[in-house]
Amino acid sequence: MAIIPWKTLDSRYLIRDPWMVLRADRCETERGVTVDPFYVQEPPDWVQIVAFDRDDRILLVQQYRHGAGVVSRELPCGKIEAGEDPAEAARRELLEETGCVAQTLLPLPALSPNLTSLANTLYAFVALNTECVEEQHLDATEEIEFGFATIPEVLALIEGGGFLQALHVAYLFLALQKRGLYGVSPVARDSGESAG
Repeated sequence: MAIIPWKTLDSRYLIRDPWMVLRADRCETERGVTVDPFYVQEPPDWVQIVAFDRDDRILLVQQYRHGAGVVSRELPCGKIEAGEDPAEAARRELLEETGCVAQTLLPLPALSPNLTSLANTLYAFVALNTECVEEQHLDATEEIEFGFATIPEVLALIEGGGFLQALHVAYLFLALQKRGLYGVSPVARDSGESAG
């Protein structure tokens, strides 16, 4: 039996400002169950960049994230402006946050940040031969430090809990896979045979 999408019977916006767009939908399932309200956030589409320099070091930024109350290591990222091409947004965010440019951008698959409650798309790119060419251009609320780290250093940060942005980790591994810098090894399986 095919899964049937819910019907949206009504929709109203509760918040519409530059920082948050939140709507409440009244929905009905195929079985006639009413779900009211179902909250959906409508953030702008986002972009993030896995930037490598000529030595295959990865560019990391560090900044304060108020939602979690932590200073976070992560990838350069930001929102896509209305009408902006995702690749151009990636180049703009990379330059604004770090003063760096990349010789080549390679797209990664577009993903959803959260299919349940977020109605936006996340775009990501692998940036190759990245180098710093000018000063940062930060917003008034931004304080960003940045630097390049080796692949083992970045993997150690993830393993040790020093790199917490889950979507960034996902794209980091997709970028390493795309570049052939991180292979998938078969998982050792118990053959079911006992020694003896």
